[in-house]
Order: sequence, then structure tokens, then C-alpha cells
Amino acid sequence: MKCLKIFLFVIIFTTCHNVAALDLSLSDAVDMALQKSNRGTIIEGDLEVAKQQYQAERINFYVPEISINGQLPVYSVSENFDNIFGQSEKTLNRRTKFDFDADITLKQSLITGGDFTLQSRLFNKDSKYPQVKYIRDDSGKIIDQFVFEENQIDKQGQFDFSLTQPLLKPSQPKYDLKNKKDDLKIAEIVKIEETTKLKIEVVEAYFGILQTKLQYEIEKNKTESALIQKNIDSSKFSEGILSEEAWLTSASSLLDAELEKFDKENEKLEKKRELALLLDIDFSEEINTSEPVLTERITESQKKIYINSWENSIKLLKARYDYNKAKRAANFTASSHGLTGTVEANYSLVRGDTKLKKTISTINTDSWGVSVNFTLPIWDGGSKGAEIKAARISAKKSQIAFEKVKKSAKAQIATLINKLDISYRKLSVLQKQIELAKNKLDIAKFRHEDGQISTLEFLESKIYYLETQDKLLLELKDYYNSKFELEGTFRS
Repeated sequence: MKCLKIFLFVIIFTTCHNVAALDLSLSDAVDMALQKSNRGTIIEGDLEVAKQQYQAERINFYVPEISINGQLPVYSVSENFDNIFGQSEKTLNRRTKFDFDADITLKQSLITGGDFTLQSRLFNKDSKYPQVKYIRDDSGKIIDQFVFEENQIDKQGQFDFSLTQPLLKPSQPKYDLKNKKDDLKIAEIVKIEETTKLKIEVVEAYFGILQTKLQYEIEKNKTESALIQKNIDSSKFSEGILSEEAWLTSASSLLDAELEKFDKENEKLEKKRELALLLDIDFSEEINTSEPVLTERITESQKKIYINSWENSIKLLKARYDYNKAKRAANFTASSHGLTGTVEANYSLVRGDTKLKKTISTINTDSWGVSVNFTLPIWDGGSKGAEIKAARISAKKSQIAFEKVKKSAKAQIATLINKLDISYRKLSVLQKQIELAKNKLDIAKFRHEDGQISTLEFLESKIYYLETQDKLLLELKDYYNSKFELEGTFRS
């Protein structure tokens, strides 16, 4: 029964361990980093923010800002002990108010830099207050008086139209909109740059796991070889055939091999941590990696398409957008200096009535106005001139940077294509070299089993085969880095 429990425990543990393992190809790892990791989400989120900011700036020219202000009906009561006009004695007087006020405002930004505002207001006021009533005789002489409560109701609706337009000055909204558009284009390029950078980091970590696993096996075989050599040298030293110095060198080589094996084991864990961090997965989760398959070689027609499209490379486009922004800022700063003005126009329409003593009075009023204002700065201590100069210098720097990128863009693309093509050809040679090393290892294994060669000679062939595989992985890593870098040179 006890043996059965132990057997079941081993089965459950093995099953759980196998379930936890994550099989990842290089393309799976790249997709996971881009689509499921926090960093991939942030890269995508930064672009979405830029899109929303541009759309918000753009929509201001088509949809007005709307705001509603209002208050709940307000009822107030106030009392005072004082004289009412026309009354000689002080009395306790009571006044009440029941008010309601609300307005809706629409503000439309104009592409010319001005603002158009429309405001509609509704006002209702119900007031009650004490008044003195005089009683006169036929001759008009006051013979008596008394205090009564007067009720006045005011109802009004009001429309206000206003227009403000800058003169002799560039449009600030148009300037902001163009900047937001360039910011969006730059954000699209930054996304490509960050995506390419993330892909290359995944390649480095992924191949790091493959290489350190292989390098660990190499060091393990080297350690085994060093142990055998040390044992041989110990026998020779005991028989007086080998000097003590040579024996110590052999023993030291064994220790060096063991230390190197420990280092490779630590590097393997470090690369695993790097990949887990990039993919946002638990470090304790087992990751199974496999050697990526070599993609098809870049064709001559693809090379021509890449080189002929050098003007659309993202580095050149980004430099152009930066230069456009700097040049626009310099022109805007310079144009805002000097004589400027503002034209303002307004129109107000009021409609309503007042009810007092059962008499309704209609109130209809219209008013408008137009004004033009000009401003000419005489002396500002040179601050505006310094601001203009700084903006122009910044634009010049951006122009120089743009020209520099423009001169090197085509050559950089050609270099990447050449690097990718050479790497592909080197991989073809290395694959043949691996085949030869594998044949050499198979022959050595047969001869070792047949007793024709020593274990040291067999291990030497095995180590050579593993080192050739390591060279292939190193070149394959460079190939994928060059491939992703070339793909990230353009928008698509």
C-alpha cells in the first residue's frame, strides 16, 4: 500500500511538472512579447494616446464645446425692521424671492484662430416685497396709507453671440493641429522602433537559452575530458614519467573546467529570467525552446524594393517630422512678433415680460457692437528677439540632423541587406560544417566503441560537434536580429 502511494505521488508530480512546461518557438515568444506582455501593451497604448490627442484637436473644428450651467430653484426669505419708502414709522418687513437661472453655452474654435460663442440664458424671478398704498381724496390729498405685499414676476430669455478673431497673427489652432498630426506620425514611428527593439531583446534572450544549454554541455564534456586527463597525468606522475608542474597544470585545468561549467549553468538561468521578464511569465515556469528554422533568402527583387524605398525609412521620416515641427515653431514665433490685432463682434437679443399689479410689460431689446484693437510692442528688452533666434537655431539643428540622416539612410539599408545576405550564406556553410562534424562524431563513436580510439579522442570529436552547433546558433541569432532590424526600417 505504501509503495502504491509513492507510485501515485511520482505520477502526479511528473504530470504536474509536464503541464507546467511551456513550449515556445521564437515566433511564439515574439508574438507573446508584443501582444500579451505589459511592455507590448504600453507600446500600443502610447500610440493610442497620440491618436486620441490628434482626434480631439481635430474634432474641435467640427464640433463645438458645449457646457450647461444652472441652479435649482432658490427660495429665500429676508426680514428687517426699517422704514419703507413713504412710511414715517419703522415696521417689520418681509421679502421673499423664488429664482431660477440656467444657460447653455456653445463655443466653436475656428481654423482661422478665432472663437465663435453662442450663449442662451433663461431667467425667472418671482419677488414679493412690502409697498405703501396711499389713499387720496378728490383733491389728491393723502388722507390715509397702509402697507400691502407687492408681487413682481420677471421672465426673460437671452441670446448672446460673440466672435473674436486675431489679426496679423498666425492661427494658433491650425499650428497646434499640424503639430498634433506630426506627433501622431512620430508616435507611429516610435512604436515601430520600440517593437523592433523588443523583438531583438526577445531574440537575444531566446538564443541565450539555446546557447547556454549547448555551452553547458560543452563544458560538461570538457570537464569529463579534463578529469580523464588528470587521472592519466596522476598515474604518470606516480610512475615518475610526468613532472609535478605538469600534473598541477592538469589538475588546475580540471578545476577551471568545473568553474566554467558552473558559470554556464548560472548564465542559462539568467537568460531564462530575461525571457520570462520580457514575456511577463513566472520565472519558475519551465520553458522549452527549439532552434528556429532558417527563413527563405532575401531575393534580388526584395533588395531593390528596400533600397528604392529608402526615402520612406522610418529614421528619415522621423527626422523629417522633427524638422517640420522645428521649422513651423520658428515661423510661428517670428510671425507672432510685431503689430498684431484683434477684431471682436457681439450681438445680444433679450425677450421677456414683467408682471406687476396685474399688468404685463413686454421687454424686447437688441444690442450689438464691433471693436478692432491693435498692439505694437515698442521695447521688451530683446526677449522676443532672443526667443525668435533660439527657435531658428533649433530649426537649423533639426535641418542638419535631417540632412545627415538623409545622406546615410540609403547606405544603412544597403548595409543591413548585405549583412542579412552574408549571414544567410554563412549559415549555409555552417550547416554543411555541422554535417561534417556529425559524420566525424559518428565515426569517432564507432571507433571508440570498437576500442580503436580513446575516450579523450571521442570527447574531442563530440566537443567539436557541439562547438560547431554553437557557432550556428550565434550566426542564426545575428541573422534574426538583422532580419527584424531590416523589417523595422519601414512602416510595413
